[in-house]
Amino acid sequence: STSSKQSNPFSSPLESLAALLPPPLDVALVSEFDPSSPLTIVDRVSAVGLLGAWADFGQEDKASWDIYNKVSAEELFLEKSGVTKSLYDELVQPLLHVLPMCPGYDCSAAAGLSCFHVFALQSKGAFDVRWCRGGITKMIFDPWAKQLLGRGNVDIRGSSKVSSVARISDNETNEFEVVVNDGQENITCDGVIFAVGGVSMGKIVAASPETNELMGSQGFERSRGVTCVAVRLFLKPDETTKGLLGGKHDSTQLPPDMARAMKDTPVIVCGPEIGSIPELKETGFCIYDLQRMQDQFAISGAPSSSNVAVLE
Repeated sequence: STSSKQSNPFSSPLESLAALLPPPLDVALVSEFDPSSPLTIVDRVSAVGLLGAWADFGQEDKASWDIYNKVSAEELFLEKSGVTKSLYDELVQPLLHVLPMCPGYDCSAAAGLSCFHVFALQSKGAFDVRWCRGGITKMIFDPWAKQLLGRGNVDIRGSSKVSSVARISDNETNEFEVVVNDGQENITCDGVIFAVGGVSMGKIVAASPETNELMGSQGFERSRGVTCVAVRLFLKPDETTKGLLGGKHDSTQLPPDMARAMKDTPVIVCGPEIGSIPELKETGFCIYDLQRMQDQFAISGAPSSSNVAVLE
């Protein structure tokens, strides 16, 4: 559990050094770590070793991607940049498991640096979460679909799978034929935009030889997928812990030790092998305290038998 201090950046030597560093290097130096944390000052200062790669990598530069794609994130952090194993395990590895969603040995250095830059660490305090107060379908996707359909030139097909795409060879208008649901429907169109994941793209390409001609050799067949699973746990309420930071509500009925670990934020990021379960060696977790994030689970007034502690 860590939290970034909001104080005078020159109040200590570490904070003075951190003020000169870009994120995420400053995070290891100015964060408050739990007393039980195995990280030492040496571990935290080792983050400075990444400064060269962070400054050298260009988010929009193809040449940078070509160079850093040849190195795994684990090799960059541990071998080339000299980040200690403890800092890697405690701070870097959990972020790799929830941002690019893979272990460091299976993630390119380019992907790791890019995810850190875009999703979490572009600027001080940028690591943030917005929780939808209601179902995602009802609050976001249904209104979006209604707006698209209202234009009169959009059709949305639910429960439909693109089986293959082919150019219509005997047509001078350069049209394409999209086969849906294994031949249940054929759609003729002027153009196709592939807004799909890597695994789905690999299957479409395998069934659509002409797509290789259109896009060049992309190697989509080698793509693998990431499975995201949401689990909601309703727990017997414990004593109420108040004055917690970062959420819409400041109280929770999680066990006191868990509440203290989440005192600065209702969201924590965990690395692999949570609970010392070896089968979860490539699994990362984001854990949310919903009593502090959603009105429906918030503690209202005195705790009652209807209150439950809720984790997701």
